[in-house]
Amino acid sequence: MRALVLLILAACSSPHGIVLWHAYNGAERSALEATAAAWNADHADDPITLVAVPYDAFADKLSSAIPRGNGPDLFIYPQDRIGDWADAGVIEPIEFWVDDARADRFTPASLDAMAYKGSLWGLPMAVKALALYYNPDIVPVPPRTTDDVLALAEKLHPRGVFALAYPNVDLYEHAPWLHGFGGSVFDTHGAFAIATPEAAKAMSFARSLVTSGATPEDAQASLIASLFNEGRAATVISGPWFIGDIANVSWKVTTLPIVSATGEPARPFASAEGLMMSARAHDKDAAFAVMDYLSNDASAITRAKHARQVVPNVHAWDDAALASDAVLAAFRAQLDHVVAMPNDPRMRSVWTPYRTALGEVLSGRVEPGATLDKLQHEIEGFAR
Repeated sequence: MRALVLLILAACSSPHGIVLWHAYNGAERSALEATAAAWNADHADDPITLVAVPYDAFADKLSSAIPRGNGPDLFIYPQDRIGDWADAGVIEPIEFWVDDARADRFTPASLDAMAYKGSLWGLPMAVKALALYYNPDIVPVPPRTTDDVLALAEKLHPRGVFALAYPNVDLYEHAPWLHGFGGSVFDTHGAFAIATPEAAKAMSFARSLVTSGATPEDAQASLIASLFNEGRAATVISGPWFIGDIANVSWKVTTLPIVSATGEPARPFASAEGLMMSARAHDKDAAFAVMDYLSNDASAITRAKHARQVVPNVHAWDDAALASDAVLAAFRAQLDHVVAMPNDPRMRSVWTPYRTALGEVLSGRVEPGATLDKLQHEIEGFAR
């Protein structure tokens, strides 16, 4: 940890160039490094310095470092903290630099994800949502409905194989059921909508997946990868990042199933990862030039090809190789059935207590209705 801090401070004290923090690993990191190297080859006097920061520490380090003038010029992060950082003066609005031609580069939904209180706070780099991975050697035809998932469990559970594995105590992974049953976190007026009959039905369904043996009770990410790779889970709900965890097993990706009780698609959160500018960037024009380059169509194609990122650049998908990629096509198809991740600052007060409550329901210790009533009261208290 001390070495990381020293590296960050050294990078941020650079007298020239643009410092960019990111939390990418594996193929995503390599693709970002390739595009940064291409910039540096033509801009030796104003190079990009990339600094990898662990994701779990990323947001807190930014919130602490930037107001003290020790943070990066730019950073890549999902949209959900935009509201917090904009209100706190941590990030710079960028609409001054974004003309119609630049705006038209991106899908409207991805650009909207970077907006807050009438300003634009970042350029979208990738759009991410959950989808359904499946092992065609175990299940040649993936389940198209939640009834199919339960029927698959009846067939596979006696053989010691789970029909489905996903981190079911986390709201992010539970969200497809929440939205598929008609629930939400906020209502159309922006008030919390935690305790609703729809949310209770979604929790009850998630519990039924456990009691039927369709899914483990509390599956963490490392366990899920092991189950899938060992042939002990036929399907997995995860995002593009799961590809790097798959080893020595056949796999394909498709869209999430229809919720049989409602006839509606399971709708995960869609989050846009954006390239944002620090309010303390030492040269904001130069910083935006880097933002513009790293988010252009050519850079997006590099990231999509090498890291399987679902990029928001409309014309990147004119590339024949991208257009024919079945994995990317599945994730793009899922984006037709998603709910935008809220960037309301109050969302931060939701994740942890919701996880606790959901875990209690899945364990069978409490009932959904009363638990959600208590949860809403708790979250509203935190958010005041």
